[in-house]
Amino acid sequence: MNIEEKTKVRNQGEISLITTIPKTYVKALNIESGDSMQWILDTETESLKLKIYKKEK
Repeated sequence: MNIEEKTKVRNQGEISLITTIPKTYVKALNIESGDSMQWILDTETESLKLKIYKKEK
């Protein structure tokens, strides 16, 4: 099953961009404030993977 969501990207400062994590993913992955995301780009296939790291309690 695939879940698709679309978000807008906006400026954050002069260099970075920012977007939101859709509620569907927040619920499905149990993402909370303070968790971290690792962005992994495969430049050959132009595919992006995200890893979620839970904050330490």
